[in-house]
Amino acid sequence: MQELIDRIVTVAGITPEKATQALGIVLNLIHKQGNQNKVEELFARLPGAAELARVHGADGSGGGGGLLGMLAGGMMGGPLAAVTKLSAIGLSMDQIKQLGTTTLDYAKEKAGAPLVKDVAGSIPGLSGYV
Repeated sequence: MQELIDRIVTVAGITPEKATQALGIVLNLIHKQGNQNKVEELFARLPGAAELARVHGADGSGGGGGLLGMLAGGMMGGPLAAVTKLSAIGLSMDQIKQLGTTTLDYAKEKAGAPLVKDVAGSIPGLSGYV
């Protein structure tokens, strides 16, 4: 995961700590929302992904707390909750897009495009990005 974190730091212009936290939020979205068999297969090819998802994405509040967090986390679905969390830690929309693109590209390199497409396709709102 360190290689991916380094890429995110470079592309998005954020600190390693923020990149690690942001990646954990994205991986948690994948873990919680994706087809579990495919996610397990993907995470097996991305050593450290499951741990990062667990450490940085476990609260499920949507990141904003209060009504916004509840709406993003529960009523509007996983991708919006992740965007809300990423915004709450200080990422701009451009940085969130860079994070997503960099993460998808890395996953395709390590696990293959078909598996990444299967996982992303199982998460409402993400299928259009692969």
